[in-house]
Amino acid sequence: MANAKVVMRADIVQGVQALGIAAGDTAFVHSSLSAFGHVEGGADTVVDALLEALGEGGTLCVPTFQNSFFGGGPEQVWDREQTPSDMGVISETVRTRPGSLRSSHAPHPVNALGAAAQEITRGENKADFAFDSPFWKLLERDAWIVMLGTDWGSCTTIHLLEEIAEIDYRHWVDLKGTVVIDGKPTTRSYPFLKRHPGVRNDFGPLGARMESDGLVQEVTIGDARVRAYRARDLFHTGYNALRRDPLAVVSDDTKDRARMHLPDYNALLDERSTRAMTFHAPAHPTAHALSDVLRIVRADAEPEVELRNRWELSDGVILEELRLRGGPNEMVPAMFAYPKGKRKPMPAAICLHGTSGISERLMVERFERRGAALWGWGRELARRGFASLAITQLVHPPRPEPSNGEWARLWPTYGLTSMGQLVGDVLFAVDFLRTREQVDADRISALGFSLGGIAAFYAFAVDDRIAAAVPFCGGVGSIRELIRTGATGYHSVYFYPPDLIRDGLDHPNLVPAITDRSLLVCGKRGDIGMPFAGLQAFIKAAERGYTDAGNGRKFKTFIQDGDHEMTPEAFEEAVTFMKKQLG
Repeated sequence: MANAKVVMRADIVQGVQALGIAAGDTAFVHSSLSAFGHVEGGADTVVDALLEALGEGGTLCVPTFQNSFFGGGPEQVWDREQTPSDMGVISETVRTRPGSLRSSHAPHPVNALGAAAQEITRGENKADFAFDSPFWKLLERDAWIVMLGTDWGSCTTIHLLEEIAEIDYRHWVDLKGTVVIDGKPTTRSYPFLKRHPGVRNDFGPLGARMESDGLVQEVTIGDARVRAYRARDLFHTGYNALRRDPLAVVSDDTKDRARMHLPDYNALLDERSTRAMTFHAPAHPTAHALSDVLRIVRADAEPEVELRNRWELSDGVILEELRLRGGPNEMVPAMFAYPKGKRKPMPAAICLHGTSGISERLMVERFERRGAALWGWGRELARRGFASLAITQLVHPPRPEPSNGEWARLWPTYGLTSMGQLVGDVLFAVDFLRTREQVDADRISALGFSLGGIAAFYAFAVDDRIAAAVPFCGGVGSIRELIRTGATGYHSVYFYPPDLIRDGLDHPNLVPAITDRSLLVCGKRGDIGMPFAGLQAFIKAAERGYTDAGNGRKFKTFIQDGDHEMTPEAFEEAVTFMKKQLG
């Protein structure tokens, strides 16, 4: 100890600020006091330094788990106010600070100090990483995740990704015990996604990917290696890693055991492609021809709906987490939001994310731009008076299809297309909405960004139950022009259904099927997904077709400079358009 560097409060403040963490930020901190060497004043100094760096408007969060709750059996007791943290002395120091608030989830509680402490810890989430958990709230806030002298193995937030994907090497169990809150004991049961025996995690490769992508900031404070990164960067990188490889965060030495729990994808493909199927057959000849090319499968009965969670949220929105079954695909994860207290049936919007998206991302509380995408726009529609249904699209976890794109390549061999599967899910979403009392069945719309945009457009073209559509940079234009002058490799095989061009079904030729309903096309002049010349070709055909049909006011465009992205301005244009067209 005599040769160890003494770490002072100012050293920690300076180091944390060097990471980019500023006043007003939220930080979720994993910590090891011993990693620093010797800190003058111990854990209290570390906590004081973190609070100073975050300022009065910031929030400090720490995990305060009690590991015994995972194996203690139904006789175990967890007291929110009294049970200490097993996550180290810094974590316990935060827990015992005046004003510190603790979430009520016994297996994975979080303590928070600061401006957003109540927001982050309030509620009673049942599952560890559910949509109403502190971990999702940290993701919504794009909190900093800070590792003070700890390695990637301590990053609990990665388990959020595993739970979202409902990864197959884990299975649901119930953790039971007595929970004491405000001195009142109750028996509670928590669903927990537990690893199968013999399977272990290794978060190191995902951390290395984050670091190589330049998403991790690093400093040294005393003897401690300190790293920080944004929650949404971790989410995006980790979710994409799991889409490419469902075993991405499994240790190499247990991958074979974990692989035993993955579905038999060949058997699933055989079952899906050989069962009796009813193909969509719209009345309009152009729509019928398009449906034939896409090979769109329709459900034979109303959706089977599993209600997993229901929340009445502070912004006046009721939000339901659903699983829809009985459609052309095995299972469609969905989130359904609508304004609380509105009695009359309202217009509805099917909200479709782009590649690497997920329905939950469209339903977070904060409506804001993040990179090329908007977060929270489905929930924002609910706040503005729409019944909003966001579905997680094909081959995106937790969907049961393999997420590596292999099925998209194989489907034509079985007489199906990936685009037809995407569109079939949208039509199935229409089936669901028409069963809900909150929805006016004559005022259903479909909106989507990128991958979701083209799915929304084709669904609109083949199903006259969809009264309006808004593709945002959805690849609407001319596929012939894309092939001639564009970046064809930007799109995967889903974008090129067999026979589409041969059968005269390029996008401008689809206009006769849609001129009785409302369409807003939001595009960008520099969109890599569709040459501007192709977009102009479609707009010219649509303007002529809508005018000839006497419905010129039902077609509109909103074109901006820039590349492939969904902008707040385009969203506002869409809201104005739909309110005018749908009422």
